[in-house]
Amino acid sequence: MKYLIVVIALTACACDRQAEERTAAPTPAASDPVIATQAPSSKPPAVVPKPTDQAELDRMILAGYTPHGSHLHPPGVKECPLVQGSEAVM
Repeated sequence: MKYLIVVIALTACACDRQAEERTAAPTPAASDPVIATQAPSSKPPAVVPKPTDQAELDRMILAGYTPHGSHLHPPGVKECPLVQGSEAVM
């Protein structure tokens, strides 16, 4: 019974210390340059080589890639950068 009281007392002290440590930690400022800057968004390449495996090609087409000649275009690409004229990607 005495051990139970000691364990409860130690647990209560440990919980109080964690709360004090959390409140004592500095909060990040809104003007902090590390937080204020956002990572640059990555874009998929405009041209992806056509895979030799037919199953992989089917998966990419189902994912939204458009076959165009000997390469593929990711979803959202409307013009082919490899063509000199203004040929649209269907």
